[in-house]
Amino acid sequence: MAVLLDTGVLYAFYDRDDAWHKRVRALFEAEEGGLIVPAPVIPEVDHLLGKRLGNAARLALYKGLSGSHYFVADLPKDKYGRIEDLNRQFADLSLGFVDAAVVVISEILGLSRIATTDRRDFNPLAAAFALELLP
Repeated sequence: MAVLLDTGVLYAFYDRDDAWHKRVRALFEAEEGGLIVPAPVIPEVDHLLGKRLGNAARLALYKGLSGSHYFVADLPKDKYGRIEDLNRQFADLSLGFVDAAVVVISEILGLSRIATTDRRDFNPLAAAFALELLP
């Protein structure tokens, strides 16, 4: 079964000094079902890589996206209301657009496996929606 990648996990893959890097690398290498990047995650990762690691890291991300390393899942326009619903339902978390979009894309694709470093937001979401958080 495939796994959805949140911003922190995708960033950690490219940053060898990140505390999550080894766990994320092991997850990516072991994953047989496919690595799916929700499209709303891409600008966040792009920004972090550029700011913290520079252009070479950004180019590595682009190569992964344009090659066959990742699948990209976009968010259909008719699901934007669901993002609003999740932000209302979990107002105490201040989810924001991207975290809610990851959950909505998991619903659309029928995937329960989400790779994330953001346990603060995703632990309550995992409990509410029977999600499996990795690594």
